[in-house]
Amino acid sequence: MMKHIKHILLGVSILLGVMIQAQTIMPYPLDTINGQIYYRYTIPRGIGIYRISVNFGVSQEDILKANPQLMTKGLHIDDTLLIPTKLSLAQTNTINLAVSTIARDSSNYTNVQYSPEQEHNFSRSRKTIRRTKKIIRDSLALAAQLALLNDSLCYHDSIPKDSNKHIIRIAVMLPLYTDALKRDKNMDRFFDFYAGILLAINEVQTEGQIIEVFTYDVNKTARATQLIMQDSTWEKVDAIIGPVYPQQVSVASQFAQQDSTWLLIPFLPTMQEVKTNPYVLKFNPSVEVAAQKLAKYLSAQGNEVNCVLFETKEFEKIPASITQLHKALKTYNVPTTTATIRQILTDSIEGLFVEGIENIVIFNTENYNNLHALIPHLKQISKQYRITLYSQYSWSEETILLPQIYTSTFNDIMLVPAQYNLNFQEYFGHELSTTLPRYDLLGFDLTLHLLRMLQQAHTAGSNTLPTDTIWNGNLTDIQYQKVSPQGGYENQTIHIIRK
Repeated sequence: MMKHIKHILLGVSILLGVMIQAQTIMPYPLDTINGQIYYRYTIPRGIGIYRISVNFGVSQEDILKANPQLMTKGLHIDDTLLIPTKLSLAQTNTINLAVSTIARDSSNYTNVQYSPEQEHNFSRSRKTIRRTKKIIRDSLALAAQLALLNDSLCYHDSIPKDSNKHIIRIAVMLPLYTDALKRDKNMDRFFDFYAGILLAINEVQTEGQIIEVFTYDVNKTARATQLIMQDSTWEKVDAIIGPVYPQQVSVASQFAQQDSTWLLIPFLPTMQEVKTNPYVLKFNPSVEVAAQKLAKYLSAQGNEVNCVLFETKEFEKIPASITQLHKALKTYNVPTTTATIRQILTDSIEGLFVEGIENIVIFNTENYNNLHALIPHLKQISKQYRITLYSQYSWSEETILLPQIYTSTFNDIMLVPAQYNLNFQEYFGHELSTTLPRYDLLGFDLTLHLLRMLQQAHTAGSNTLPTDTIWNGNLTDIQYQKVSPQGGYENQTIHIIRK
């Protein structure tokens, strides 16, 4: 794909419609030393070797090898680093040619006339831009240099206008933060999710399905979403993936219901719109569903389990998930005992735990920092009683020296096809994460499932999606269920995880 980099660069400048200067595309000068191509990167304030390596997609070790002075001198603002690239000399010449062309024409793109061959090249770039997003972001450092763009940034994957084949039109609305000069894991999860979306689209396209994609980089405000929905150039789409923030979901939901467009909400655990909008697909199950699944599971254990509910006013407001779990345990008649944390600290545990069966300890918090000091006390008690801690998925990286049980929408074992890994590395060029949840796999599973449902609905000649079957994905299983007669659908799949 790198051989098409000139076409991609030119296509990016056309698609974005905002290219003030050539350095927006090529912000760092290239240098060749002993046949290796390097970026010359001036160190800004507040960035370290790790973040530089992440932004450029190279290892910290390679940066240190290229800049041995760092071992003795250290990293200083305004110093220049050599950042190794994967570009060949021929590719560098092509990029330089593309940049010079953009520099010459960028001030008046709207009036430039292009030859049929150039128009063909632009069309090709639109079809490949999503697959080469990682190349553009890391090899050319584009994502870190888009601060000159408007609040909403749209990439449009074009299709032949004369095609008679069935076309699926998807709008993606995510906070990709392409204008961020610094990136963190919270930002990168959306970029990884987007990568999974693109790989799912690519898989379906290879089967002959035509897919038209509108990708919007939206910020956190509802205003950005409103502007997108009011854009008269935005053609009718079959489904929307996103947005992710509550204030934006309300706006998107109104549009989806008015236009009979399916709206897939991938991240929010709670949203009122799913109860009133029949076109909403909500991935995250409600806390009520999760609580009922766990209570039903424990109820099936009969007299082999005892729950100990620790209540205290010292913690923050009791989360809805804990409140719902307490209700569900009562509904399913699971044996429970109520206690206070003071009883653990003072070793006053008489009557709390039962010997010979599993005692599940449930605290009224989702914040592990509130109770980590209590774990050694429970560990000591576990010498006499079987103790299992009711945990949270977010605690998975904590070192907890007790057996745990928790609910999750994700499988605890990833079954990733080898071809997926190959495609990911080919298109995005960096190592796959081994940490759960894998947001790229989540984006892939949700998008592939959505596309399959849209294809089936088209074959059946209906706008009603076939939501009644279980979809077994790489990271998660999905089974949508209607939440109310007038409402939409919510995923009901909950896994009981033990570790």
